Amino acid sequence: MMAGKPMKVLVLAGTAEARAVIDGLRSTDRFDITASLAGATPNPAPLPVPTISGGFGGAEGLAAHCRDQEVELLVDVTHPFARQISRNAKDAASHAGVILLRYERPPWLPEDGDDWRSFKSWQDMADAIPSASHVFLAGGTQSIDVFTKRDDITLWARALNVAGRSGPDNVTFINAMPSPSVAEARAQFSQAGVTLLCCKNSGGDASFAKIAAARELGIPVWFLARRPDDGTGAAGQKSLEKFQIHDSVEQIVLAAVNFASSHLNR
Repeated sequence: MMAGKPMKVLVLAGTAEARAVIDGLRSTDRFDITASLAGATPNPAPLPVPTISGGFGGAEGLAAHCRDQEVELLVDVTHPFARQISRNAKDAASHAGVILLRYERPPWLPEDGDDWRSFKSWQDMADAIPSASHVFLAGGTQSIDVFTKRDDITLWARALNVAGRSGPDNVTFINAMPSPSVAEARAQFSQAGVTLLCCKNSGGDASFAKIAAARELGIPVWFLARRPDDGTGAAGQKSLEKFQIHDSVEQIVLAAVNFASSHLNR
């Protein structure tokens, strides 16, 4: 690409941080930005850049798109548990010969008095629940079937796309996004008599209200642990020639600006 021409950037979005990254990149004239949404969230808020919906059909499709559209920088700001998308991004960047920056959101950390446990799988977690527990599950649709097999607990399962879903009498489905209100989450847990919260350790602010509410009420929290990073390194500032992982929006934007300046003289 010619010096002085904006760098073509594809942002794999779907998180609040992705919007912040896009805003940061838009604050300079170095970038021609397109975003992509995989479609996991119904009716997402529009992004301020051209947006592709529905994904690319795996790593090969993403690599082909990068080549066809002359994408020079791929920025992965997807959910920390969207591991397949991140693997596809890494493979696609390698095959297409483009730079990859990945945002790795830091996990939540316990404080004094927290009763937290981590599990390698939803099955392990569900199997460990004591009989007669009142469980609030916020693990997404992929976690629900494992927990509904437990007929000796009372279960509230919150996820998207469960409207109208039926299940055993001991299960209540809540079709909703995470509430940003600690007071609302606290009232919900108190009214239901929740004795255990089961969820992903997603990190960030968007879904932290349930963690804060559980902390205030002294409710144990069981997390699905994040899987090891399939050979790409831990969160932080891992750096390779064409692949970096950063754990803040500011670092991602700065890395993009540095690439545009040093690699392409922009």
